[in-house]
Amino acid sequence: MPTDGSSDSVKKVEGISLVAFLTALATSLVVFGVQMGLFLLLRHKLARIFKPKTYLVPERERTEPPPASPWNLLSTVLRYDDREIIKKCGLDAYFFLRYLQTLLVLFIPIALIVIPILIPINYVGGIGQQVVDTNSTDTDDPDVPTGLDTLAWGNVRPGNYRRRWAHLILALLVIIWVCSVFFAELRVYVKIRQDYLTSAEHRLRASANTVLVSSIPDKWLTEDALRGLFDVFPGGIRNVWLTRDFTKLLEKIHRRDAIHQQLEEAETELIREAKRRQLKQRSLEEKRVRKAHQVKAESKKERKHRAKAEDDEAKRRAEDNGGLSVGDHESVPHDVATAVHGGEKPEDKGLDDIHEGESEESPHHGPRAGNGFFKVGENLGRGLRKGVGFVGEAGHNILVLPKALQQNVEGELENTGGFDFVKDGVQPSPTSSTSSEYDSKLHPGDDDAQPKPSFASETPLHASQARHAHTLSEGSQASTVQKESDPRTMGNTTRKVSNLNDMYITEKTRWYEFWKPPSGGYVSPVPQGYERDDYPWKVERTKWQKFKAAIPFYHSDIKDVEYPPAFTKDYATEKEQGAEWEKWLSAKDRPHHRLALFDWTPAFLPALPFVNKKVDTIYWCRAELAKLNLEIEEDQQHPERYPIMNSAFIQFNHQVAAHMACQSVTYHIPKQMAPRTVEISPNDVIWDNMAIKWWHEWARSAVVFAVVVGMLLLWAFPVAWTASLAQLDALVEKYSWLDWLVKNETVHNVIKGVAGVLPAAVLALLLILVPMALNWLATFQGAKTGSQTSETVQTYYFAFLFVQVFLVVSITSSTFQTIANITADITSTPEVLAENLPKAANYFFSYMILQALSTSSGTLLQIGTLFMWYVIARIVDNTARAKWTRNTQLPSVTWGSFFPVYTNFACIALIYSVVAPLISIFAIITFALLWCAHRYNMLYVTRFRTDTGGVLYPRAINQTFTGLYVMELCLIGLFFLAVDENNKVACVPQAIIMVVALILTVLYQYLLNRSFGPLLRYLPITFEDEAVIRDEAFQRAQERRLGIIRDDDEATALNQSAPGASDEKDIELRNLHKRTKSEADSLSRFGKLNPVRGIVHAGSWAARGGRQVRQAAFGKADDNLRTATVYRNERRQKDIEAQRAIGDALFGGYHDEIEDLTPEERDVLVRKAFQHYALRARRPTVWIPRDDLGVSDDEIKRTKEFSKYIWISNEGTALDSKVRVVYGRNPPDFSEVDIINL
Repeated sequence: MPTDGSSDSVKKVEGISLVAFLTALATSLVVFGVQMGLFLLLRHKLARIFKPKTYLVPERERTEPPPASPWNLLSTVLRYDDREIIKKCGLDAYFFLRYLQTLLVLFIPIALIVIPILIPINYVGGIGQQVVDTNSTDTDDPDVPTGLDTLAWGNVRPGNYRRRWAHLILALLVIIWVCSVFFAELRVYVKIRQDYLTSAEHRLRASANTVLVSSIPDKWLTEDALRGLFDVFPGGIRNVWLTRDFTKLLEKIHRRDAIHQQLEEAETELIREAKRRQLKQRSLEEKRVRKAHQVKAESKKERKHRAKAEDDEAKRRAEDNGGLSVGDHESVPHDVATAVHGGEKPEDKGLDDIHEGESEESPHHGPRAGNGFFKVGENLGRGLRKGVGFVGEAGHNILVLPKALQQNVEGELENTGGFDFVKDGVQPSPTSSTSSEYDSKLHPGDDDAQPKPSFASETPLHASQARHAHTLSEGSQASTVQKESDPRTMGNTTRKVSNLNDMYITEKTRWYEFWKPPSGGYVSPVPQGYERDDYPWKVERTKWQKFKAAIPFYHSDIKDVEYPPAFTKDYATEKEQGAEWEKWLSAKDRPHHRLALFDWTPAFLPALPFVNKKVDTIYWCRAELAKLNLEIEEDQQHPERYPIMNSAFIQFNHQVAAHMACQSVTYHIPKQMAPRTVEISPNDVIWDNMAIKWWHEWARSAVVFAVVVGMLLLWAFPVAWTASLAQLDALVEKYSWLDWLVKNETVHNVIKGVAGVLPAAVLALLLILVPMALNWLATFQGAKTGSQTSETVQTYYFAFLFVQVFLVVSITSSTFQTIANITADITSTPEVLAENLPKAANYFFSYMILQALSTSSGTLLQIGTLFMWYVIARIVDNTARAKWTRNTQLPSVTWGSFFPVYTNFACIALIYSVVAPLISIFAIITFALLWCAHRYNMLYVTRFRTDTGGVLYPRAINQTFTGLYVMELCLIGLFFLAVDENNKVACVPQAIIMVVALILTVLYQYLLNRSFGPLLRYLPITFEDEAVIRDEAFQRAQERRLGIIRDDDEATALNQSAPGASDEKDIELRNLHKRTKSEADSLSRFGKLNPVRGIVHAGSWAARGGRQVRQAAFGKADDNLRTATVYRNERRQKDIEAQRAIGDALFGGYHDEIEDLTPEERDVLVRKAFQHYALRARRPTVWIPRDDLGVSDDEIKRTKEFSKYIWISNEGTALDSKVRVVYGRNPPDFSEVDIINL
């Protein structure tokens, strides 16, 4: 092909041939059929892979096992209630599915209207009539479109230019239809989000009323100051958490985690290798004995019988109450009760009466640890026990109702992942405490350690804070008496002023000081507590101190600390004598590794002989782990060593107050106390980024933006290369050495078929690494939460995909001369793009159909999960913890990189909906198949621990407008390029109309966002009253379910409620009835269809708590207590029966239903959850397998002699006949509190 950029060269370029497209379609169908066949065959056999959400999640998220028939399965997936999807999967999952559904709503009418009109207009009387490729000489004319190009814009003859009016009218209809649907979708989004956020279940969560405030000025960085500022909002403030710069402590924790894993792997490998040597020696000895006695070798049946006996012994070791555990110095809150009471068991309070009928938990039977390991759910659902007592508050006595509801958890036994039998028990260990010396510095002059709610606080919350003052936080004092006469406790409070003259600026403003206001004005607002002499921020820092504080990664305020010895130095230097491992191994057989030269050396760099020092892994890790454990725990006791940061979490008593605080103008100086983010979940906080200052975040944002732009440029070359592979004829004409590809007709056809599949496949591989890189960049940029990370990734990834997958491919797939033409004449850019974009549509036909068929079936088959589970896991998962983690963690979705892929598909389909109308059919196929596949996965496979609240959906809607804009720009260029038979421009009116449409579209999107903008994130105040009514109805339903409130009490409460509120209250009541009734009906409905019937109720949802009730006499309280106890026993008995029905249980469910906790318990857990992760990190357990050689026990004893700062245990693990690690319980350092979604 000539390279002079002549028009003749350009006109020779054609789209993908029909042969290439049909080859791509056939290949995609084959892949689709194979993957779907494997999915239908395996989905019943591998429940852990294809339907783990039927048993391995909390009850609320659990779904009924899918029917056995493929058609019934499809019907069930399609007919599943949308509200149930929201409850089980969250708003992000629902709105993603709704986005795919919205795209179907868009393109089905477009296909039904546009295709029947435009395809005949483009084809009848067109330039080319040859849809199917042949060897006819007519195709030698480069001006004659062939293949699928005959159905597109370019096939209309110049003499038929009046037909372009049809393209204009249909384009305008497409624009109007898309804008109308998007308007309707935003309205629906606002309604659904508001319903979800104001539901009783969501309003119980801490995220509903917690706000993250950033860039707080120094003088406002005290709890008193923030309370005094934000108490203007209704309901007052419940909790305030000031953040500190724990970067150095976090670095130690991350390093400890890595060394802990390394030690666990090394100890496990040592024990396994000793066992292998013992088995090898046993085999040689048996062979020698058989040879001496001339006995035949063991038969296959005998070997199998011996292996079974050894496996049974391994199972027994994992089940019994044997094993050793040392170094567990602190109390791990295995259940909520332990967490709430700070490690103090309720039994110690002398409340034996509340444990009636629970003899196995009675103090007379000893601690659980002495009775063997219990099922995993035994600990997960132990419930909350609180004694009946009185706590004084302002002279009032309030009766607190105890609750102790239990739940057992069942699950399906899996033969993979090293699981053998799940049991759990409480590990007895002393309590730990955190020093609160730094509280006095943040609360100067404050007599009350607890928050002071305003007069509008809800009574239960107010009372709970006083009743549980001794357990509210690790830094709180004992019970306090609130002063009613203190005006600071009554709604909006103000600071005390002794001299009114201090409120005015007395300094004279000189005539040249134009940057200052005139004299006599008011002073800048002063926070509460600032008038005291001990106010922490009154100390002025020097300029040098301020300069050092501004230097990134410089921790000037952190002083070096001298720590005590972490291990016995004499023991550390001595060689081990008489160790059990020496009977089977030599010192050189022990695990070794080489040390990095520097602490900052990346772990992935290989160590070099004679350069990096080689050490014994176990000895070195022991010393480092003991040292780090000591230092971390010592630092956790003294958080005041770390400088305070300029951000804080503020939890309001009312949800509406949190949303009002985010929308109000909080500070009188720009960029201060901003941004303010609502709906902050403790599990979603990125604690590593809490210490990043705002100017560092701005600098990082600039760096990330530059990196993303660089990625766009660098990825353009391989992406362009993949697109060029589709243009076989162009390649042959440009490079003469490729002539052999077209000389043979068979080879030519094969290569043309490959050219239809290869580009799309290679492009998909190139895009795999991009989401991971963007996620890391978003975190580096300074995102404070996972939701912010998702939003950042969504923005960058969509821009990346649109440029690379659409723009770059559109240019290069049409002609190699495009870039040369643009370089030669920059003014020809619009004409060149408008001429070549239509021909690139054929490439996207193949791309979209390949994605539709292969991706949808691959989503169902989960090739990656199968590969990781059955290939990678068998190689890398050698420890009990690794296998437990693999078995209990369900797949998740990174929404920030999930939405843009389908948004880009939508944009491409919109762009070509008029130019190449056939693409609407492929868009419908793509979105329909993907909608079904993802709907199944979200119902039965994927678990969603965090949720952005659906905020990615309106962003995806706005990004889809990009497709409209590019379509309009493309049509403007095409109309200006259209000529009549005299080669004169003939479609100027159409182009002008399209320019007007473009302007109106931009104006429409602006007005749309301006109108809906505040409602996309925040709640209006109109919902508060209705939400309170629903809260009351929901609470009554909870009490009735637990047997705390009787029918007569409920009738009285309903009669005393406001008129007209009964309908609203009945909503939550009916939902709760359905929730309990569905359990009784589930087996009857799905019994015949369920291949794993026992899994349906593998662990019922627990009622772990009640509600504090004010009573006038003890008698009624005792009756309610006995009723709740009977309910617990009944539920527990059902759980035990369910466990026996399905055999050995495998994590039947995690019980994190926060509505079953009392307000006091929720407040205790929330106060701990919003403490910095660096203060909450616990000492990890080195979990090693038990063996019959005594090596494991000996390693534990020697570790104990070495240091008391290492927690090591072999409880609940063993080695089977093939020297594989099996486990029968959760790790000793596992805590139910960690999985509660607050």
